Amino acid sequence: MKHLIILFCFLLSHAIGFSQIKKITDPLTPCNGTADDVAGIYTDHTNPKYGSHSIKGTATTKPAMTKNLIAIEKLEEASRKDFKLTGCAARVSFSGGGSTSYGKSTYTSYGYQLGVYAYVCHVKELTTKIVGEYQTVLRININPDVVFGGNSLRPGTGDLSFSKTATTLMWSYDFPADALLGPNYESDRIKNPSKVSTYISESNLLAGRSSAYKSYHDDFLKLNAGNGYTENYMRGSLYDKVTENSYRLIDRRYLITKPGIPLLIPVSRKQYLQDMLEYFEIEKANFNYRVDELLKNSATNNSDFGIQQKKTWQAHKAACTQHYEAKKAKVKELLATKSEEWLQQPAVVAGGNATKDVTQRLAQTGVFYEMEDYDKNIFALYVLNPAYFTTSTGPSTTPTLIEVSFRYELNKDKGFSERLINNFEKNFDFEALRKMLDSNTNKP
Repeated sequence: MKHLIILFCFLLSHAIGFSQIKKITDPLTPCNGTADDVAGIYTDHTNPKYGSHSIKGTATTKPAMTKNLIAIEKLEEASRKDFKLTGCAARVSFSGGGSTSYGKSTYTSYGYQLGVYAYVCHVKELTTKIVGEYQTVLRININPDVVFGGNSLRPGTGDLSFSKTATTLMWSYDFPADALLGPNYESDRIKNPSKVSTYISESNLLAGRSSAYKSYHDDFLKLNAGNGYTENYMRGSLYDKVTENSYRLIDRRYLITKPGIPLLIPVSRKQYLQDMLEYFEIEKANFNYRVDELLKNSATNNSDFGIQQKKTWQAHKAACTQHYEAKKAKVKELLATKSEEWLQQPAVVAGGNATKDVTQRLAQTGVFYEMEDYDKNIFALYVLNPAYFTTSTGPSTTPTLIEVSFRYELNKDKGFSERLINNFEKNFDFEALRKMLDSNTNKP
């Protein structure tokens, strides 16, 4: 009986929560071919499309998140004070409660969203309808990831491959660069990762944020300093010839940062070389770990191919030891013989597929370049700026970094979207948003 009462109360509370959500209906305003001039509909966070239970957190963090998101909502509403919304239904929702790590500090991540659902003119009924999904959307995320998942950097680190020879097979070995494999790997890679695994390149920061490949470095400087915006073309291209019928879907990005403090700082050649000495120990141990796994799992395979495999792995293990000694000697010689001026220059190195082959990795060890060239797997190396990401003493919900993403459409039939982005750029108070960073006003 007690369990039934608890279940009833749970269902009742959810029913009450959803009963407060007012479903909006199609305007049904008469139209003829287009509904772009039909009066728009706006709903705030109290009436989202899919319910109001998307912020996860504790009794302390949920009110703090909600307070900050309402403040953002008010800023967006103020930007449209003299703006006439037409051709769409714009609906606010809040979400969040995940976590983001900036070095040793972990923050709560959460966000505001304004989904913009276009109006269309029903071909037969000649009345205005609301589409079921949005393309135009404004998102403002507090404590976002600096680098999106799946964009890990390998600056001469990680996986190795060997070419085929007269006596060995071609083989690739996959292993991590962030910590030693073994029973403590998962803990170590989070609590004490290798220094090289924390590097970030210019293209890392721009992934998903810019498709302006002709001005990548300029876009990196914008985001790193928190000045201006970059654009990622999701359909169409910045370099396409625009016609009357062109359709472009563009994601405009702003990083809102603390004034005067860059997010990332360059890694010096000296730091890179010193960090690589640490990494060489991880590479040697993890490579041997993988080879030993292969040998153990194939111990009973005495076929001709199985024997050839085992000979290959043993030969690669011996070669890797030789390469380990050679790379370490090259790095130590550079640290001992190069001037301090040379050593303090920014580290720009080959990586990725350019250093996956074991002989190429040895050849590229200690080689530096002038600037990043993503197409050639040349990367300028950076780390999180400790002066920016100071150890937090406040609540985890404190805004440390804010990212604004406004995805908009440009097309003769998407006037509502172009009007919204133009108004946003002109009237949104970015400085008020910046003042939220590390403020003491985000406590519940």
